Amino acid sequence: MMYKSPHLLIDVADPLSFLAHLQVKSAELKTGARVQRVPVELRPAPAELIDVDHPFWAQRWVRAANLADELCLPLIKPSLVPWSRKAHELLCHAHASGLDETTRLLDSIFEAFLLKSKDIGRIDILLEIGHSVGLELSETKAVLDIDRYEKEVADAIEYAGSQKAGAPPVLISGPHHLKDFHNHEVIGTFLGMP
Repeated sequence: MMYKSPHLLIDVADPLSFLAHLQVKSAELKTGARVQRVPVELRPAPAELIDVDHPFWAQRWVRAANLADELCLPLIKPSLVPWSRKAHELLCHAHASGLDETTRLLDSIFEAFLLKSKDIGRIDILLEIGHSVGLELSETKAVLDIDRYEKEVADAIEYAGSQKAGAPPVLISGPHHLKDFHNHEVIGTFLGMP
């Protein structure tokens, strides 16, 4: 699969990806650059579901919570860490549908999980979010029920592996990678690189 350059690898169940997405949005406003978001699941099935106290996720949460405090963003620690594949399929569906509100959809999914502690692994929650930005309810339900975008989600994971990107968030522009969380100034400089 080909992605526009630059692009940001994110997982909607990852607080560091949320903060990176917000910093990229800020850099986009300042530089005029447009960065495609590519959903890449950190722990895809068949990896077991983990809870918020699992060391892998807990260390990401602590770091994100500290950064969020500096940004005056009130993150709420969720009660569980869902698989994010269905949410990523919803993003693929919105993109394929030509929805102009794809960025708002991404914001809404992140906010539901990290600002409202909703279970974004549940289809009913995702349908509510999708409908709120203009996706047709019955079509979206059918798409999510039949795993219509399962291949696209798997392809994104494979792509991230082929790029040796590591765990999201990762900003990629041409052959250059900016891994992990960075503030909008660093991102702006990175986006301005030839």
